[in-house]
Amino acid sequence: MKQSPANKVKEYISFTRQLKLDRFEIIQYIVKWIPFSIVVGIATGIMASIFDYTIVEINKNIIANKKICVIFPLSVGIITGLIIHRFPGVSGPGINYIIWHLREKGRIPAICMLAKFVTSALALSGAFLAGREGPSFYIGAGVGEWLGKIFKITEKEKKYTALIGAGAFTGALFKAPLGGAIFALEIGYLYDIEYKPFGQTLIASVISYSIFSWFRGMHPFIEINTIPVWNIKHIPYFVLTGMVASAITYLFAIHYSLLNRISLSIKPIIRPIIGTVMAIPLLIFIISITNIHLLSLPVNYTPLTNLIEYIYPVWELLLIIVVTILFISLTLGFGISGGLILPNLLIGAAIGNIFGHIFPGEIATFVMAGMGSSLAASAKTPLAAIVLLTEMSGTNVVIPMAVAVITSYIFSFGISMYKAQQIMRS
Repeated sequence: MKQSPANKVKEYISFTRQLKLDRFEIIQYIVKWIPFSIVVGIATGIMASIFDYTIVEINKNIIANKKICVIFPLSVGIITGLIIHRFPGVSGPGINYIIWHLREKGRIPAICMLAKFVTSALALSGAFLAGREGPSFYIGAGVGEWLGKIFKITEKEKKYTALIGAGAFTGALFKAPLGGAIFALEIGYLYDIEYKPFGQTLIASVISYSIFSWFRGMHPFIEINTIPVWNIKHIPYFVLTGMVASAITYLFAIHYSLLNRISLSIKPIIRPIIGTVMAIPLLIFIISITNIHLLSLPVNYTPLTNLIEYIYPVWELLLIIVVTILFISLTLGFGISGGLILPNLLIGAAIGNIFGHIFPGEIATFVMAGMGSSLAASAKTPLAAIVLLTEMSGTNVVIPMAVAVITSYIFSFGISMYKAQQIMRS
């Protein structure tokens, strides 16, 4: 029997009269979560500064000595093999492991966090095109969990402490506090986002970013001198950019997954060495025949800046896409520590640069759209892709990126570079 409008109004008034402030939850937020977020922000900001400093200093010594450039990658492969033989969870991108770990009891062992720090710092400092978000997510999650224990936060809420730490560390290393927070809460799912700890994650991320910027400088992560421009006639091309990015993401994900499965048949202690031996010739080849200096990519992102500002030959751009897919599959897929965001940003930048041949005056906009669409397609983080790149570059191309991002997200439906997202699917 349907209620009359008058009865509905009475029921609503009765309901609103019963509404009360949840004083316990408010006090808990102020007394527990805000202090926790502040401490996490301070801890991750300091650790991110040390991590970045280590990468930059090692890279300076590598570039200064050509002999080391040849020996160093193999040394990283050997060290990584020895470490993942003892601590398997440290291998490859850290995000997959953390997404899986959030479903389990217990905390990441401190020794594993140290091992991840060492293997990642070595890999990112030269010769490997890995990203920073894998290590930052792993280490940040561990920091959040251990500080959660100190603050006596229950095991039931361990997931939130891990996400707060992961978001803060990522926000600092990318100099994108809002994007880092959103990325941490969005990456765990294929089609959803974890909203509950957003406030705490943002507080921690802003503090972490502030400390990191104090020590490491305020400049944007991707420095752009060209002002991005666009108009309404470019919209169909942004859609096409997203479609191309989603197609290449399919190929990347399939190839990476295939080689990763093949690598599992090899003993962990020699797996990274074999992958490195097969991958390094690819890197030497592309460096020798192109003008894109990829060795500095994980350190200062200069190649991305160059792709945003200068038009490169199409054959070089296609070669970058192919070699990146092969190289990452043979290194990260074989256990080298690092993240998948940077390789996808490089692929997206190359796609955008190709479209820049059609509209040379708008190359910066198309490259930004390409990077955003590749990130969204590969990680299933459309909102984080837009916010991260806006903060990292200090530019405002939200609408072009949004068009390309939503296109790539839709056309890449059902596939992701992070298999563990399927487990957390809601």
